[in-house]
Amino acid sequence: MKAPERHVVFIPGKNPKPLPALHHEVLWRCITAGARGATEASAADMDSLAQRFHIAGWNRMYYGADADIHGDLPWVAHMLANPDTDPLARLGRWRIRYTRFIYTLGDLIPLLTRVAADEDARNTLEETRRYFENEGGIADRIRQQVKDSLRPLFEAGCSVMLVGHSLGSVIAYDTLWELSWRDAMPWHVDQLLTLGSPLGMFYVQRRLRGHGERGPRRYPANVRHWTNVSAAGDLMALDRHLRNDFHAMLRLGMVEDITDYTHGVEALFRTAEGPNPHRCYGYFFNPLVARLITAWMRGEPRVDAQPT
Repeated sequence: MKAPERHVVFIPGKNPKPLPALHHEVLWRCITAGARGATEASAADMDSLAQRFHIAGWNRMYYGADADIHGDLPWVAHMLANPDTDPLARLGRWRIRYTRFIYTLGDLIPLLTRVAADEDARNTLEETRRYFENEGGIADRIRQQVKDSLRPLFEAGCSVMLVGHSLGSVIAYDTLWELSWRDAMPWHVDQLLTLGSPLGMFYVQRRLRGHGERGPRRYPANVRHWTNVSAAGDLMALDRHLRNDFHAMLRLGMVEDITDYTHGVEALFRTAEGPNPHRCYGYFFNPLVARLITAWMRGEPRVDAQPT
């Protein structure tokens, strides 16, 4: 019996994104470079996989505009050619620790984030609040758009990896919960891959779909494997380990495994303003992430790396 075709659907994080075709091209370029560094995959092999990598773009609906990627392109090229060997040193380790401390307090007492945190943290809180409050039904429309991206793949009998970066990981989780319990769809995601995810934050967890339910209905029931990757210095992934937060899914037999990769994971994207370990370009260029995606697409055995 022929194995089902394997497709990856990526849900981006916050902020406007480039036109879909250009965004796809640049992201796949990062994945290709990362995978070739890890597995020596040929360019022809990577090109053959590109058609099975899809973007469930919700950002234009949310922001009403596309981003101009041209300012990022030279920095993407710089990253691929000259990856930073010690991005945390350039960020400043004490600054990272202080900011993480402020974010942690803000997670427990959100008012503190508005008072003490930097502009990026306040913007992130505002974007997350708008999503969870579902202003004008925007969150419902976002999740429906993701479902519309998944539907033709599942109806064609494909196997799916769902990748969510940053707020996109929250959208992925909520969408999977709705498909499980509200829509009662028989679909299953073979692999959920979360990158730079805020799902470990109390603020987020208290607002997820299913939070008020008990037992199995509290969690999505349609994920076979869950892998979470958090880069060093990524302050949006405040709690870098998700297995402990969602361990009940394992106990209830709702997922086969939840694996966190945090130790030694670096996302090397930078701009003139300095290193930015949260950007998706750096995550996709990371050899572990690129290998997780491309090995799964080829149907190879699961990536053997040391989880932490």
